[in-house]
Amino acid sequence: MFRRFRRATFQASTINPDQMQTLSKANQLIASGLPGQAAPLFAKVASEMETAAHPRRAANLHAQAAHAYADSQNEQAALNHSRIALNLFIQSQMANRTSVFYVNITHKFTNKGMKSAADTLIREFGSKVGSVPAREVTAPPLRQLPTNCPKCSAPIHKNDASWMDDQTIECDFCGSLIKAE
Repeated sequence: MFRRFRRATFQASTINPDQMQTLSKANQLIASGLPGQAAPLFAKVASEMETAAHPRRAANLHAQAAHAYADSQNEQAALNHSRIALNLFIQSQMANRTSVFYVNITHKFTNKGMKSAADTLIREFGSKVGSVPAREVTAPPLRQLPTNCPKCSAPIHKNDASWMDDQTIECDFCGSLIKAE
């Protein structure tokens, strides 16, 4: 979505240095093939973002925790964080992110032998995700984004980027402003 009138100083203050360090460590653990150690770190910062009334960031962090728990075969924790993420995505009207996460996590559950968790999400969220109104996401043409945030290493979802102006997006995880090339 394209948003213009938000202040960078407000956004940068939503995540503290300890949380940034925790996210960086979690992303390093994921890159090192240790999702079981990364998952509780994502979950911790997600809970802190919820408490601080930052539901978009909390949703993305719960989604990261869900994927990490699923990758480490912790089905119940993955299902719990998936539910929280989907509810927050829906409440925050993040239509594209809702459907992408829903499809990806249900496929991951199925592929990892967690058919029960996949069936539970389909039963609980299938009709909700299908009824999420799609919003147009417009990005300025010919802008190249990095695949990961340079500050916290979180993945950047190009189809659901929060454009601050015609050259800058906001990281959904840490709030950093990232310039497109």
